[in-house]
Amino acid sequence: MFISDHFRSDALSVNGNKAVQTENIDAVALNDGISIDNAFCQNPVCVPSRCSFLSGRYPHTGGFRTMHHLQGPDDLNLLRELKKQGYHIYFGGKNDVFREDVPLSEYCDYRSDAYKEMTAKIKGQTLPEGYTRILDQFTQAQAAEAAAMKEAARKEPDSKYYYAIYQGEVSRDNPLAAGSLAAEDAQIADAVNYLRNYKGEQPLCMYLSLVCPHPWYAAFPEDYERVYDEYVRPAIRLNDEQRARKASILEGIRENHRLYQWSDEELFSLKRTYHAMIGHVDENFGKVMDALKDTQRYDDSLVFMYSDHGDYAGDYEITEINQNTFEDCLSKVPLVIKPPKRYEVRPGKRRALAELLDIPATVAEIAGFELSEDEFGRSLVHLFACDEEHRDTVLCEGGRRETEKQCEDDNHSPDTLWWARTSVQTRIPEHTKAVMLRDHDFKYVFRYYEQDELYDLKSDPEERENLADDPEYAGIIQDMKNILLERMIETCDVVPRTIDKRI
Repeated sequence: MFISDHFRSDALSVNGNKAVQTENIDAVALNDGISIDNAFCQNPVCVPSRCSFLSGRYPHTGGFRTMHHLQGPDDLNLLRELKKQGYHIYFGGKNDVFREDVPLSEYCDYRSDAYKEMTAKIKGQTLPEGYTRILDQFTQAQAAEAAAMKEAARKEPDSKYYYAIYQGEVSRDNPLAAGSLAAEDAQIADAVNYLRNYKGEQPLCMYLSLVCPHPWYAAFPEDYERVYDEYVRPAIRLNDEQRARKASILEGIRENHRLYQWSDEELFSLKRTYHAMIGHVDENFGKVMDALKDTQRYDDSLVFMYSDHGDYAGDYEITEINQNTFEDCLSKVPLVIKPPKRYEVRPGKRRALAELLDIPATVAEIAGFELSEDEFGRSLVHLFACDEEHRDTVLCEGGRRETEKQCEDDNHSPDTLWWARTSVQTRIPEHTKAVMLRDHDFKYVFRYYEQDELYDLKSDPEERENLADDPEYAGIIQDMKNILLERMIETCDVVPRTIDKRI
């Protein structure tokens, strides 16, 4: 399970993107597997998305709707299920799923610390071979100076505030810029080494919870060599009327980011760097696939490559992510699956609508076991034979009720990466609870404290014009509301399969 972070579906070249050639991922999708180019996450931020795709349950089913509510010892989780089935579990990368009170032994046999160790080295001491030692490159005095510059930028209304999000081309001897890139490379190296040396009798499951292309937006010079500038799409910019009809949280984040001050050329540069980071991810994916082939495991392996959510990357004049908006650049993610060779596959793209919570059901069918608790995923195995239909609609959700202060996720100071977003999450209606229902033609968003949204995806794929109050579309909205009601009732809870004895 190769899980990227902030990887949007339209950044994958097999899905039609020409700005960067993701040749290693494409090779798997076009030769040995499939790419589902209408796959959607169930929440557009890390923790709730991961809790969903590892349980097969929607965020609302168990209340996993924030960055600070993680799974406990009794929650359904695919890794725990596989361990019960006798798999040897390698867990590499960041957590973002389990609470601290969940013993490692419940969900993995080997927990790699490569990501954590590299992050610590970058912050303080040394970097491994290939990276220059930090030494005095970023002393406390320099750190204080940088903090003062950031504070001045915030106070100056005309400044281009978002210093924390974009660095562009960096060299390997820059300790700050090497952060996520170096941590990712270290984790990949550890995973490849473990894979090449694993001699156990148990079947092996490798769970790689990776970080790129997570901001900061920064890439090494060689990463830019994969980018074709002429195909980098311009950032989506809305006019005043269009912005007024979008979710209010977008405007709040936009005001904090101040990317409306950036020229088209500057936003292009940011997008170019984002695509270069995608190329870096693809290179690392190729290293893992090479290790599978070199150890004669590739044919027998089930491979997933996907992301927990997408990234705005300058579109709508904001960056990063948001907890309760659902534009395709944020909610639509790559999903490439290579089954074991015993399955008949017609390789290539699939247009079917799918949800990431379909992954546990897919794994269970291929591995030949039944999940121990009820969930809502639907196995994707039938798509291997080029069946184009899977789901009629997909869901994505987020936000909170006004009284749910514990869901604000506002624990960041103004000099951190996430403040521009989380500071707006303290406000209602900006942080309203919301649910997206999408089919191939329309996207409907029910917003609890503010105006709903409806987009005609065929005529308006960039989701610029909210049609929610257009009488011509009243029938479509009512139909989608009815479907949404049925889906929410169907998935609102799960009853444990164990029956308690009455006294």
